[in-house]
Order: sequence, then structure tokens, then C-alpha cells
Amino acid sequence: ERRLAAATVATVATVTPAVASSSREEWDDIARQNEISPQNDPVESDSSDLEKEWEEIALKTEELAKNAREAQGVAAAKQDLLSTPISYKEVTQWLLLVEINKEALQEFRELVEDDSALPCGCFKRSRPRSDVPGLDKKLWAERDLVLFLKVTHFDFNDTVHHRMLRTIYGKLSRNKVCPTIGRHWEVLGFQGGDPRTDLNRSGGVLNVLQMFYFFSQHFDLLKAAYLLAQDVQQNYPLFCVSINLTKMVIEALLAGKLSKLCNSGSKGVFDTCCQIHSAALYHFYWRWRTQKRSIEHTELTFNEVRALLFRRPAKLLEMLEQGIAESKAKSDPTRLEFTELDFGAARPKAKATASLPTRLWQYQARE
Repeated sequence: ERRLAAATVATVATVTPAVASSSREEWDDIARQNEISPQNDPVESDSSDLEKEWEEIALKTEELAKNAREAQGVAAAKQDLLSTPISYKEVTQWLLLVEINKEALQEFRELVEDDSALPCGCFKRSRPRSDVPGLDKKLWAERDLVLFLKVTHFDFNDTVHHRMLRTIYGKLSRNKVCPTIGRHWEVLGFQGGDPRTDLNRSGGVLNVLQMFYFFSQHFDLLKAAYLLAQDVQQNYPLFCVSINLTKMVIEALLAGKLSKLCNSGSKGVFDTCCQIHSAALYHFYWRWRTQKRSIEHTELTFNEVRALLFRRPAKLLEMLEQGIAESKAKSDPTRLEFTELDFGAARPKAKATASLPTRLWQYQARE
């Protein structure tokens, strides 16, 4: 037993150093294979990547902040501009900057027969439509401006176009919300949700300009015409009526029917055409209201306006002036009469008089 125990101890003593040595070598190999250097430290590597990301984020944030400072208020200003009513003075300033494209006026250079030069009609001569009979040559530039506006399409992307139409709508309907497209335009008398369909069919932006002139110069009359257009019995499409009248005005201008008015005053061609349009629209409204007309009388009323427009345009202007005077008289506060009413005060009792014989009446009168 002692020999067996001694042999066992010797064996363990022999094996243990060998095992310890091999274990030590294995751990050294593992340590060498997985040796961690400062460059390969995952914690430090992750923190380095995070620092780079934060630096990139900081640079991007600074760039966005810079762009935001530069563009601050640009989008809001554009939106605010569209919702801000435009004045007639702004519109006239815009008109001075309009550049006329001569090629766009090509359609007005086509030849038409001119009967005005020869009343007998024996020999007719041809002339370009743009050569307005009797119009002073110094007004030809304004004539071209009016014709150019007629062939220029209304465009919502043009700020002035958009603001003019939106100002008319907002003032008449008293609505602040006015989308570009929608059924709300039908309140003004358009046939659908997109005004461009009616406006650009004939007259273009000139339709809006002439309506805006009436709106800015004679708002009370236009308001009355607008309210009548909403009537259950006497309703009519206000803006479509205006578009037809704009077409008539241009036809009368090209035929030379407005040349005398344009030459005689200091208004020029554009203002004269706008005044005539306002007078024509007022006369349409006046006949519609006074004659209690409805939609089946549209053609009749147009014919009445056309007759005056081509034969007696000055009469239309006179009637417009009368309408303006009547409108001012209705709103004149000096015309109001007040009576002194003493509400709740005790009335003095009538003096009691006894009945007198007829022969004594003269004595009472003397008293």
C-alpha cells in the first residue's frame, strides 16, 4: 500500500507540471490570437464612429440652419402676398412693365373690308383689323397693349393675375379662403371650378382687368350687380356676362366705334375701354333689375347693350354717371330725416273747453 501510494503521488507529480505547462501554452496562444490592441478595441472603435457621426450631424445641422436663415419667410411671404388684396395702383404699375409681343398680335393683321371710309359703299377697301378707323396714331401703342392683353391667357402662376381675381372674389363673397381650383368660383358666375376655362376662351387676362377696373372704381354698383346675380328668380352668371361684354368692347374698338371717345379725352385707349365695359355691365344690370328679367332674357339684354355700344357709346357713359350719382345719393347721410320722439314722457292734457254757442265763437277767438 505504501508503495502504491508513493507511485500514485509520483505519477501525479509528473503529470501535473506537464498539464500545467500545456495549459499555459494554450492560454498564451489564445491570448496571442485574441490580443487586443488600442486600434482593435471594439469599445474605443465604436466611440470613434459615434464621434464621426455626431460631427457629420453637427455639420448637416449647421448647413440646414444656414439654409433656413437664408430662406426664412420666403414661402410664407409668397403665400401672404397672394392672400393680400391688390390695389388698382399696383395693377397700373404692373401694366407699365408689360412687354408687348408683336407676334402675338398676328391675328389682328388679317384684312377686313372697311366701309367707314366710303359711306356710299361703291368701292370697298381692305385694311388690317388692328388699323382702327379714326384712332389717333399716338394711341396706337395703347391699342396694341389692349389687344395683347386680350390674347394673353390668364395664369394663376402670375401673381398679379391671381391676386386680381382673388381680390374680387374675397371682397364680394367675404370669404378669406380661396383655393385655386374649386366650386367656389361659381359664385362669381364662372361655369365650373377652373376660371381659366371661361377666361381663356375669349379675352384672356383682359377679362379680369376690366372687371377689376369696375370693382375698384365702382364697387357699390358691382356689389349690387353681384347680389342680383345671386337672386333666386333673377340670377345670372355675372363673370360670364362680363366676358361677353369685354368681347363686344373689343369689337367696337376695332370697328372704330370708340375712336372719338379715345381721341377726345385724356384717358387713352385702355381706360376708355375699361370705362365703356363698366358702363355696359351697369346697363345690363340696370335693365335686368328694372325689367324684372330672368335667364331667358339674356340674349335680349345683350342686344340692347350692343345697340348702345356700337351706336351711342357716350350714352352708356352718361347712364353710368347717373347710376353712380343715384348710388351716392342713397348712401348720403344728409338725406336722412330725424324726428324728435319723446318716448315715455307724459303728454300734456288737452285743455278742457266747454261747448259754446255759435254766437260766442268770435269772443273765444279774441281771447
